[in-house]
Amino acid sequence: MLWASSVVLQHDIEQHHHNLHEFVVCLQGSVNISINDEVHHFSAGHSIFIPAKYPHTIAIDKQNATKLLFVCINPPSFDTLSNPTNRLFLNTLSEGGFLINNNQVNTDDSTQEMQKIAHEIEASPNSSSLLHASLKENLYLRLLLIHMSSAGYEQKTSAQSSLRMTKAQNWIHDNYAMDITLEMVANQVNISRSHFARQFRQHTGFSVIEYLLKVRCDAVAKLLASSDTDITAVAFATGFSNLSHLYRHFKRRYGITPGAFRQMIKNQGTTLTTPLNEEMRKV
Repeated sequence: MLWASSVVLQHDIEQHHHNLHEFVVCLQGSVNISINDEVHHFSAGHSIFIPAKYPHTIAIDKQNATKLLFVCINPPSFDTLSNPTNRLFLNTLSEGGFLINNNQVNTDDSTQEMQKIAHEIEASPNSSSLLHASLKENLYLRLLLIHMSSAGYEQKTSAQSSLRMTKAQNWIHDNYAMDITLEMVANQVNISRSHFARQFRQHTGFSVIEYLLKVRCDAVAKLLASSDTDITAVAFATGFSNLSHLYRHFKRRYGITPGAFRQMIKNQGTTLTTPLNEEMRKV
């Protein structure tokens, strides 16, 4: 259920909370919204996303007319809006991240676009038509996208995420021989398994398990090229539980079996001299 209404406020709204996510856009005048004991000031074109059950108050500027657009949606309906592209930032919003847009990041273009879309929602017909409902949902998502951009989402999260994912990669490179799980790696950067898995794939292009297998296969290749160690011993030394597991993933990565790879290196008279960690960080 997505409900929207524009209101010219005549008086303040005392502290309250409800079971709906509430997205508020200031269309005219200015307003102070208090959430989590912090007061935020908004003028035309600025917005706030208030997750369900967050207590909040609204105080208007008595000197000027204040018009707000309220767009409310229940959490189950909000969840259905997510897809692989937007799931991360929608989850961030629903969990209380980036409640407000940031005036320092906000631009005239984004403010104007926010107002334009808000007015489109305001003018959209109250209809039970599935087509109208879909159009309103799309406008709502566009508002959320602009809100996240104006709140500095990319600037703040990209740097933080990049540091965390690089730390996770380094930990995998240093511990690939261990019996590593997704939860173990996520714990190294102190974020939940689900958030970590999404961020890791976005950062590297691989799932944690895919990346781990890639690191292990490259470790095997280095040992095969630089030593005469038995292939079974190489498998166990690099974290593979059995030869079958090693052969399957090594052939998928290099196109040949470990034995054929070792023979090829001997025939070519070459050695893999680049340190594994340095080489893998280039991949």
